[in-house]
Amino acid sequence: MSKKFVFIFFSLCAASSLFAKEISYVEHIRPIFKDHCLNCHNPDKKKADLDLASMAGVLAGSSGGEVVKAGVPDSSTLYLSVIHHDSVEPMPPKKPKLPESKLNLIRNWILGGLIESAGGQSQLRTISFEVSAGDTERPADPSMPEKLTSLKLEVNSPVTAMAVSPWAPLAAVARHGGIEFFNLEDNTKMGGLAFEYDIFDLKFSRNGEILLVAGGRGAHTGLVTLYNVKTGKKLATLGDETDVVLAADISFDHRFVVIGTPTKMVKIFDVKTGNILHSIKRHTDWVTSVSFSPMDDRVATGDRNGNIFVWEAEKGSILFSLSDHKQKVVQMAWRADGKMLASGGDDGKMVLWDMSDGWPAKIVDAHKSKSNEDRYTRTTGVLTLDWGRDGTILTGGRDRRVRVWKVDGNRLHDYSNLDVLPTAVRVINEKKDLLIATFDGQLLTAEDYKAKTLHSLEGGIK
Repeated sequence: MSKKFVFIFFSLCAASSLFAKEISYVEHIRPIFKDHCLNCHNPDKKKADLDLASMAGVLAGSSGGEVVKAGVPDSSTLYLSVIHHDSVEPMPPKKPKLPESKLNLIRNWILGGLIESAGGQSQLRTISFEVSAGDTERPADPSMPEKLTSLKLEVNSPVTAMAVSPWAPLAAVARHGGIEFFNLEDNTKMGGLAFEYDIFDLKFSRNGEILLVAGGRGAHTGLVTLYNVKTGKKLATLGDETDVVLAADISFDHRFVVIGTPTKMVKIFDVKTGNILHSIKRHTDWVTSVSFSPMDDRVATGDRNGNIFVWEAEKGSILFSLSDHKQKVVQMAWRADGKMLASGGDDGKMVLWDMSDGWPAKIVDAHKSKSNEDRYTRTTGVLTLDWGRDGTILTGGRDRRVRVWKVDGNRLHDYSNLDVLPTAVRVINEKKDLLIATFDGQLLTAEDYKAKTLHSLEGGIK
């Protein structure tokens, strides 16, 4: 055995041992604070009302609020300040950044759950899910289209929106001119619905009986139309907007419809009367995503600045303000039991929010590149997201990948052989596989979540 090999072998073993060892406040982090921070942030001085001399002081935060979030260093003010992020005041002030080894210790301590001392308990939240929670409202006879008019749309035109029925093997695919329905058992077309405006969002109701279509014409018209899935009959048209409806959803009991618009407005409608219950101007930019809880009247709304608010639809009152995304919120989806919300953003992050208190239980770099990028070449960004009834999460990104995630936010599988951007990904709940729509109009599916190849919906292997 060569000396070079022996050196590399023992170096790797040492690095692995250090990585595997728990990082704790007492053993690793307080010594860093003592060398660089405690002169200003101690029980006697407490600059900015922050005491870093004890774990209790760290958790108590500063006059500006909490300074660490377990598992989320990129949203922890303490970490952002020591790496000299431009969004916060750099620490230590007027001095160079700490050595990279110390910064990594702080980051990994936060990632590991803010353990206080050796053998202590992590503050990370365990994400668990009872699969049967999504099966409580299964209809006896899931809705499928019956004798809809045949509709010819340009096959190679971009898919602007897509939805899959929660209970039937049925997909609704929007292109310029209307919506086509596909039977996902035999991959055949089942007719369609003409729509004269651009379509920005499609949603099936929670029981699969209603299809919501949202869209309009830029700087002119915005509206939502509800259709009966079986007959194609128009049930209601809501909204008379002066700009397009970018996102919309219908509540689990069909009582409410929510819309998001470029005017920064969230509007909540009473479906029965067609009246506006609430017009809410809390967002600071375009409202780009909205999503109702599958269990009650809670509704999440996200905007182009990365802000998310969770509301009670009937009262119009705010429950949570969520701010861990730094760029546009592209899409959101609730877990089937209504206890968690997933969001995907233009910052490349996927966040799993605990809806008991609005805590970011898990943040992952779902589609994030480290390379320098401009607006034309960037590969960072989540473009689409879905959360299946069995707990499986799908994301598609600017990196031309579709990723499958377990219910706890850990990655299960990658599809990296797309040659164009995915515009929508959806879980096919009844088959436990996925459907992908692309910018050039392709519809791709797989036999299961971990299949090696993608198949065109019209035959052939991708």
